[in-house]
Amino acid sequence: MSIQLRLNLAIAALSVIGLLCMIGFILLDAKPRMDVENASTMLLTETLIRSALVPIRESNDPRQGLTRLIAELKHLRHASVSLASQKGEADPTLDDGLERTWFSGGKSLPVAPLKIPVEARGQLLDTIVVTPRPGDEFSELLEAIFRIFQWGTIVSAIMLFLTWLIVNRSLQPVRALRDAMHRMSGGEFDLRVPEVGPPEIKSICGSLNLLAAALQRSQKDNRRLTANMISIQDEERRDIARELHDELGPYLFAMRADASLLRRELEKSEIDRSRSLRLNGQISSHLDLLQQTNRRVLERLTPAGLAELGLSGSLQAMADMWQRHKSGVDLQTSIDERIDDLDDTRKLTIFRVVQEGLTNAFRHSGAKNISVVVSFTNSDQPPSQTAVNISIRDNGKGRADGSEGFGLKAMRERVSAMSGSMAIESQREGGTALSVTLPVVDALASVEACEV
Repeated sequence: MSIQLRLNLAIAALSVIGLLCMIGFILLDAKPRMDVENASTMLLTETLIRSALVPIRESNDPRQGLTRLIAELKHLRHASVSLASQKGEADPTLDDGLERTWFSGGKSLPVAPLKIPVEARGQLLDTIVVTPRPGDEFSELLEAIFRIFQWGTIVSAIMLFLTWLIVNRSLQPVRALRDAMHRMSGGEFDLRVPEVGPPEIKSICGSLNLLAAALQRSQKDNRRLTANMISIQDEERRDIARELHDELGPYLFAMRADASLLRRELEKSEIDRSRSLRLNGQISSHLDLLQQTNRRVLERLTPAGLAELGLSGSLQAMADMWQRHKSGVDLQTSIDERIDDLDDTRKLTIFRVVQEGLTNAFRHSGAKNISVVVSFTNSDQPPSQTAVNISIRDNGKGRADGSEGFGLKAMRERVSAMSGSMAIESQREGGTALSVTLPVVDALASVEACEV
């Protein structure tokens, strides 16, 4: 029996044993894993529902809000959500509110549903019933086993064929390559493969070394980007928390004090009408200020008019707002309306870039002339074959140093995450120029492919 045949038989036997062991381990581990998954799903669903019920209880029509919530949760996997009053219609597969597991050590054990009563204004609206569906998890388990078996068989056959061809001349270099790729798959990108053996193997080793070096650089960049994004998110959350504490707190305290005074005034036998109206007016004034603060915080999180006005309309509305507040500054805009066809992620990125650029220009530059240009690289090409250019220029005092604040860092990280580029330069004639380029080829091509 030749060494090629022996090696192939050994590899085939090991592949089969490994595949069977993997499938067997998955089957043995299925029951506890499914139990943990079901428990986690139930806990997550319960937390989600209880969080969503808070604004529903305080809404004007809690029953309509409850119905909308149930409709939105009907497509959950691993759990069925319905109302007790509509349970028979919503999920006819359930039997008396119980569903039995598919795989529990040869026994069918009942799994009790979770019932969450919903009360609003002292009345019981209905009861939300959450029932686990372990059948979904078991179906995924079977699909995973099938995929493991299928791909394991394909990979084993390829390995047998390649080993049969190259074992005599390239056994040792191939082993080195195999070991290196396995280590790379585990994230060990600092390794280098000795470039020995035939010219073909040397070329492969060199390419693998280049790939490992590129992956190592990408890994470092990803770690740096992740750390910066986490830092930026934390800083933004702290800013929002400070704004809520500093602005909402005094208003709430004043409203509570005025409400207490108003209640005492109304409890008197002889009510001072003028004082009661004054206290009511103060409470209304505080409510208006609270609404303004709330609107400002929401605007920082998500632009309110982006969906209604489109990106081009929202950018123009932002420019008009700045022009009204800073009438002494000449603001010129040129916005290509085709940006409304971009995907949501890029539209939001463009909006944030222009928002931050205008904020810096108006607040810090002291400029009298500001221009905003949003265009495509090649105006004669469709948007899916070009990139978006954003240019914000002013004739202000320029940048005193090269340092970047929180807003610019957040902007740079957002642009970098989308494979874009950003540059900030001081102009010779005075002022600052901000230039951002965002590629849109991949995003719009994928959208157009999906539509076709």
